[in-house]
Amino acid sequence: EETINNKEFTFLGKINNNEGENGTTLFSVNLQEEDTKKVEKDDTTILIDNNNSDDQSSSLSFRNTRTTAPLFSPLHNEIALQATAYAQWQRRSMYCSICGGGPMLLIDGGTCRQCPQCRTKSWPRQDPSMITVIQSRCGNKILLANSARHPPKLYTVLAGFVEAGETFESCVARETLEETGVYIDVDSVQYVASQPWPFPQSSMIGFAATADAENQPIRIDPKELVSAAWFDRDQIERASRIEGPTMQKEVARAAFENDPKLDIVIPPKGVIARKLIDGW
Repeated sequence: EETINNKEFTFLGKINNNEGENGTTLFSVNLQEEDTKKVEKDDTTILIDNNNSDDQSSSLSFRNTRTTAPLFSPLHNEIALQATAYAQWQRRSMYCSICGGGPMLLIDGGTCRQCPQCRTKSWPRQDPSMITVIQSRCGNKILLANSARHPPKLYTVLAGFVEAGETFESCVARETLEETGVYIDVDSVQYVASQPWPFPQSSMIGFAATADAENQPIRIDPKELVSAAWFDRDQIERASRIEGPTMQKEVARAAFENDPKLDIVIPPKGVIARKLIDGW
């Protein structure tokens, strides 16, 4: 079992250097709430409780990977998301889905669980989701939306889960229609890029598509969105100047206070939503 002092460790791989050596071995550790003490109530930051040290410099801080990992380098962003994905899965797979036995053992470097009763093995999964940037036929506007889980006036591209038996292209059309009432040009859907999004266990597949922005009213689904609108290049260019974790409410609020002419903020660089917007 891949545990040390009752903490679950996961082997993430090795970072190779360019000199032909073995490289640096990486592990992640799944710390539970009892291992830490909260210092902020917004679940953004927690600190390890250093019981055996009065040296404050030895304290380690925790950051919410959903809002902070995009600010890391591409390599460290990838490591953070991989570690988060394994931790999310480990916490959600404590008991066997076949016989109900458990707690499940962690084996194979932390990448597999095995039931101690029926010996069934299980592995992490990712739920396929699409994320899409919709541009007007003239190419001068894009359709963005704000949801309740985001700060006010943070607008981003549309996203949703792929249903059973559904193609990704059909999902782009369905989700856009369901959330905004806009019919896309079905043959316009093009694949762009992908990104793991372990919140809790998605794989985001990015697309671009076009739609008629002039003759279709936007009718949002209030269960999904707070608002949606078409934005032009000047509005997006101004929003793209804002740096930092804009998905955090205090960062978004400060952006508007510093720039009264700012209409919206958009996701930070490092997430696929921003890649789709920048690509437009």
